[in-house]
Amino acid sequence: MATIDSEWERLGFLRSKGRGSEKCHIVLIEEEARERIKNPGPKPKTKFVVETDDPEMYSKLNELKDRWFANANKSVALSMMARLLDQPDYKIKELCSDEA
Repeated sequence: MATIDSEWERLGFLRSKGRGSEKCHIVLIEEEARERIKNPGPKPKTKFVVETDDPEMYSKLNELKDRWFANANKSVALSMMARLLDQPDYKIKELCSDEA
């Protein structure tokens, strides 16, 4: 992933080629992530989206989500899913190393 320093160089190069007046959009990835976690108003987001890059995984996650929602009300199911995902970093690494 690019850094501010590397993008500064790239933008300088583009400017030297006469493209300094073109519109661009600069995003600070870590700042954006912090804002997503805070989820400030005035209208906080309530939709969570994950792109799977794999059609089978998309189907599997939807199947599992539907199963959870069928067996518990949505609020309880989401709370339980969050608790299951809320593992310490070492545990996540341990679980992922088992998959490799």
